[in-house]
Amino acid sequence: MTTPSSGTPATTPTTPTTTPPAPDADKAMLDGPTPKDLLPSTGNYPTEVVRYQSVVLTDIPGAAPGRALTGAIDLGEENLPFYDRPAEGMVVTTEQSWSAQGVTLGRLLHSLALAPGESTRVAVVDWQRTTRATGAETAGENELLTGSTDQNRSISEVANAIAREEQHGSSQGFELGQSSSSGGSVGGSLGALISGGGNWSKSSNFGIASAVSRSTGVRSVAQEATQRISARTQQLATAARSRNMTVVRETSQAEKDQVLTRVVTNYNHMHAMSVQYYEVVQIYTVTTKPTRLERCLFIPLQELTFTHTSLQRYKEVLASVAPADWATKIRAANPFDTVVRSLDACAAPEVPTTQEFAGVELADVAASAMGVYGVRKADGSPVKFDPATQQWKPLPTTGLSGGLTRIAPGKDTVWAIRTTDNMVVQFDGTTWRADGWGGYGLRIVCATDGTVYVIGTNNAIHQRGPSMWTNLGVTADDIAVTGKDKLWYSRQGLLYERSGTSWVQRGGSGVQRLSATSDGALWAVVQSQSSTETMPLLVESGATTLVRPTAGGLQSVTGLAQIASVGGGDYWVLMGNGTVRRILGREAPVAFDDQPKEDSAYASRIDVWSDSDGIRGIQVVFPSHTFGCGDIGGSSVQQASYTFGGADKLISYEAWSGRTARGSLAGLRLKMTSGVANFGIAATTTVAADLSEDAGGGSAICGLFGSTVKSGSRTYVASLGFHVRGGNVPQPVLDHLNDNRRHYSQAVWANADELTLSRILANYSYTPAGSSAGPVPLGMLLDPKPIAATGNYLGFRWNFASEQEREEWTKDRRLGDSTFGTPVSDTIAIATNGVFAEAVLGRSNAAEKIDLTRFWNWKDSPIQITPADIAPVSTASRAQNLDTTAVGMGVSQAKVTPLVAMPDPVGLQTTQAIATANLFRDMSGLNNMSQFLTKGIEAAAGNDKEAGIRAQEALKTATEHQEKVAQIVLEAAKLAMGAGGGGGGGGGGSLSALGGMLNQGAKAAAPDKKAEPPSTDGTAAKA
Repeated sequence: MTTPSSGTPATTPTTPTTTPPAPDADKAMLDGPTPKDLLPSTGNYPTEVVRYQSVVLTDIPGAAPGRALTGAIDLGEENLPFYDRPAEGMVVTTEQSWSAQGVTLGRLLHSLALAPGESTRVAVVDWQRTTRATGAETAGENELLTGSTDQNRSISEVANAIAREEQHGSSQGFELGQSSSSGGSVGGSLGALISGGGNWSKSSNFGIASAVSRSTGVRSVAQEATQRISARTQQLATAARSRNMTVVRETSQAEKDQVLTRVVTNYNHMHAMSVQYYEVVQIYTVTTKPTRLERCLFIPLQELTFTHTSLQRYKEVLASVAPADWATKIRAANPFDTVVRSLDACAAPEVPTTQEFAGVELADVAASAMGVYGVRKADGSPVKFDPATQQWKPLPTTGLSGGLTRIAPGKDTVWAIRTTDNMVVQFDGTTWRADGWGGYGLRIVCATDGTVYVIGTNNAIHQRGPSMWTNLGVTADDIAVTGKDKLWYSRQGLLYERSGTSWVQRGGSGVQRLSATSDGALWAVVQSQSSTETMPLLVESGATTLVRPTAGGLQSVTGLAQIASVGGGDYWVLMGNGTVRRILGREAPVAFDDQPKEDSAYASRIDVWSDSDGIRGIQVVFPSHTFGCGDIGGSSVQQASYTFGGADKLISYEAWSGRTARGSLAGLRLKMTSGVANFGIAATTTVAADLSEDAGGGSAICGLFGSTVKSGSRTYVASLGFHVRGGNVPQPVLDHLNDNRRHYSQAVWANADELTLSRILANYSYTPAGSSAGPVPLGMLLDPKPIAATGNYLGFRWNFASEQEREEWTKDRRLGDSTFGTPVSDTIAIATNGVFAEAVLGRSNAAEKIDLTRFWNWKDSPIQITPADIAPVSTASRAQNLDTTAVGMGVSQAKVTPLVAMPDPVGLQTTQAIATANLFRDMSGLNNMSQFLTKGIEAAAGNDKEAGIRAQEALKTATEHQEKVAQIVLEAAKLAMGAGGGGGGGGGGSLSALGGMLNQGAKAAAPDKKAEPPSTDGTAAKA
């Protein structure tokens, strides 16, 4: 036995290295000649070969280079481009072979230690159970209960009763009663003592009673009772119960049991032994290599837009790849039924009500068709609002010396007043320059036609003409222009309007600032005499009176300094502290709806009125009626009409939202089977028409719905929809299919039949890059059965036109090409169910060496190798039963309510009282006399009874006296007999007492004897 060493062993250079023997040497050690072909070996042939195919996209000829990858990719990015040209690729067949190399030991699973001479039994139970249960239960129950109760009853009662009475009565009675009783007793005894007793009693009673009574009377009872109860009873209980229950239970159980028992014995007498069980691991060499290449061509396909027509064709395919809930809805849809549906062409978007600009403080703000302009409060520099960036941008200051106090954009020129000298200056887009006519002023405004007005330094209104400034002869504090020759001014809080060549006062006091809008409305900032707050007032276009605004969000704004507007519902409010607030005015939409009837015809013409801001009105003509919404007609708008052809149907629609008239409909395009109809900005846009089918589903327009919104004095269409008559498919189903169109399109492409694909491929041709061959239809080169789908590509096997072409293509892509990789080998270890046991005796062999000096005769001392029994190994099934019972329906709630008991009639109670017996009083006195006579009889009987009781008591007393006398006589006789000394009847009374008396008498009668000396032989002397 070797002894383990500690530490690091030293290496001896002279120690030869042991080389494992060669396999041939091992075979030579076999007994006798052995055929080599019968010797087992591993690794010569693979035990398993697996082949799989992968499709590789190799080249997209002519494709534009993609964007450079310089950062993270957003998976949620929308509107990414699709593949738009054919691509070349190949099908690579890869082979993977598994060759067994041998086995080795793995993990130590179990260790068994045995003492010398110890034996044990081992039971290995290997069991495996797999249980899989899938349950789906859907139950729906509806119940409707309806009850109605109505009672009717009518009773009329009349009761009339009369009772007459006349009675005479007399009674006489005689009573005699007598009773007597007697009793006695006598007794005697030995000894001449005699006793006796007696009793006698008697009672009598005599009575006479006489009663005379006479009575005469009349009773009359009359009652009339009327009871009317109207109660109609009608009960109806209806229980409509519907239950749809589907219970699916799928249960799969697999069980495997393996029991192995064995006896392990350590035959050593002096050494312990350990048996170690190792897991057997099988070693494989896995080689992976490509074995075959096939050319294929990827054809780009356009994603489908699912409509009623496409649902008719691909209904089952779409349902097979849809989630369970949507698959049920898709199969339930019936695209062949005709129903009326609603299609939303454009819904008004939500718009904010206000917009704040942090850090922006202005001294003046003004607006026109050129835009919104302002003057910074800090330095007087001009700024302009940029709608694209939603920010205030500075204007160039070339030619401008100093800042500005007021600014007024006009038709094509921006006018302003310089701070340093109040000179009028103008801006042409690049340079500021002084007014050519030398104008000066404190306020400046510009009309829509380009006319400029100022309030001069003398507070007089001047108008700029072709060659000079003209004084209008009116003193003013502020001025505004609402149109051509429509001028307003304020003076000392009063408002005036020019009418012809004169001025007319239009408002009260408190007016401070004026501003006009492009639609002809006038805004005034007013401060009342009783408050320091300023508020806006409005003069509508064509009106002459200041009113409080009702829309636009300005009715609640206070503390403002000026208002500017460019129309379309946007207002720029300059607050007293210089901050700017943009109020996005928009009134609440007004809904309209032209519901179609069951037999309504389809639309025959549509008319649309629009301007640069959006659609103002729509009118649809039906054969039976005409429906319109919004502003119909007008000279300042554009009109477009479209006449629907016979059986014309809607294929697709597009809508544009307005910008100026916020949230309104600015453009509409309808793609019909007979043509395209463009309205609003859609008529001038460069966007190509969408010719693919969408949710319209080839449906005919039969109605119109939506809403309109006010923007100042104009009306715009805010949202629009169509009532269409088409297939009976719920809109949510179509929305789901179109929202996930890429997934469902791939399913349709992959399941397309070969006839359809062949028909499509026959119309296209493809020439590989660098090829001089003429174009050949794809139907002749491609296998019409697709083999792969990626993105919007559908891959087909691409046949070769000639064998030479095949050889050249294969040669260029030989297996040794690094593009596809060389064969790769790897070693894989797989654990098996096998177990290897190794017996270890200390650190040497498991058997002891034979030592003749020690005891080794096993027959003389055999080892008991019969260990204790282990419990029986159970292989009972461990499967469990699964409950698949469906829950029954609950108790029905449909019940009939019991009727309420109605009151009984009360009118006949009077007659019942008259008919009752003993109605009249008994006046004869017979009852009293009978009671008197009965008492007398009872008294006589009671006396007699009392006498009997006294006699019995006397008899009882005599009897008791006689018994006592007899007892006394008996005692006296016993005493007399005892005094004479004779007889054996002495007074002991028991055998024990008698025996005691005999023993005592014997001892007294026997003579006395002296004691004898003891015996010499050790025994006691006998008496």
